[in-house]
Amino acid sequence: METVLEYIAVALLVVILVLAANQMISASTGTLTTVREEQLYTVAQRVMDKILLTPGYPPDWGTNVTVSAGDIQDFGLALYGTREPYVVDPDKVMRLANLSTLPNPLLLNATRLAELLGLSQGYGFRLVMKPMIGHSVSVLEWYTPQGGKQSFPTRFAVNVHNWYGMGLPNANVTGIYAVFKVDPGSGNNPQPDLEEKMVFTVSSTTDALGYTTLDFSSQVVPYLSQQPTNKWWFWFLLLHTSWHGFVAVYGYSATPSGGAPVQGYIIGDAIIISRDANVSDIRYKSTPKKSGAVLFKDEVVQLVPQYEELLNVTGIEWCRNQPNDPLWCQQVAGRVLPSSQGRYLVGRVNYVEKLSSHVFIFAQWRGDPIAIVINRIPEIDVTFGPRQASPANSVSLTRFATIYNYPYVIQLTLWRSVEG
Repeated sequence: METVLEYIAVALLVVILVLAANQMISASTGTLTTVREEQLYTVAQRVMDKILLTPGYPPDWGTNVTVSAGDIQDFGLALYGTREPYVVDPDKVMRLANLSTLPNPLLLNATRLAELLGLSQGYGFRLVMKPMIGHSVSVLEWYTPQGGKQSFPTRFAVNVHNWYGMGLPNANVTGIYAVFKVDPGSGNNPQPDLEEKMVFTVSSTTDALGYTTLDFSSQVVPYLSQQPTNKWWFWFLLLHTSWHGFVAVYGYSATPSGGAPVQGYIIGDAIIISRDANVSDIRYKSTPKKSGAVLFKDEVVQLVPQYEELLNVTGIEWCRNQPNDPLWCQQVAGRVLPSSQGRYLVGRVNYVEKLSSHVFIFAQWRGDPIAIVINRIPEIDVTFGPRQASPANSVSLTRFATIYNYPYVIQLTLWRSVEG
């Protein structure tokens, strides 16, 4: 009997030792995983601070179009010269934007970005930047004046959503509908003449899902019904949204036929659009002053009762690959920007308002007037390396910055390509 008890005691002792050993191994592994996660979190913090708190080198790499991606020696998005932290430079952000319909010729791609951040070896990352408040717009109704060929939207469906795509209820949306009337001129050498601009405004509040409707019918239809049909008409919609102390802006333009090149880039004072768009110099109110774009000074929307004051008309010097091109085209556009290629049309804006978040360009497409919208608060999504890491060995950081005094969300997800 005593022998049996001894065997039982030994067996229990062996079981206890095995369980204790397993517990010690698990504790060590858990500690190692925690250390690795803390180290990765430290790297992510340093990278995020570098992105948002340093201007990079050269510090004007955003506005200086002669600085190529290969010339950039250090990366940072901070606005050079400001003393406020977490203020990003819109021109530097634009160097990261890449429209699917018109690739960015001055793009700083993911591979070069990884090299500048020191993450090209052993790491992968995803950098996402978006306005904290987003918008989506669709046209509900169009109006075609009697005898005219051009149609104008009169009712819009607007959705206001947050960073995660969830609708924002009780957001105050002000729609600013701008219409420009241009005399196309006549003869063999027509000189278009910008005759007048009209601005209509409507305000509304979003419902529980973040939707609202902006109806300009009672303002736009009576005005256009009394206007001549032999004019060029350019229109665009601006949205100014206020939600619990946060504000956001959005620009929209479209054509009934669809497919028009309605987007482009502004980097510094260089403007880049699709060569499919036809542009011409327009005289402003019968003066020698040339115009080609409208800049929206949106930071004072809530302070200016006359919204016409927010729209500044400016001129553009277009590079057309001719001997009489401006000197800038010969020195910069022909050497740096692909103005000679069939895909791009490059120009220089005479004056860029520093606080203008949207620029609208007068153009034509297939004979119809269109307004090309350039949003200087773009959405950015850059990914480097295959995403093979599990959630245990990747970290995500989210920071809030400002661009044109509007909240801008920056999220960095960092992972190791190889663990060990």
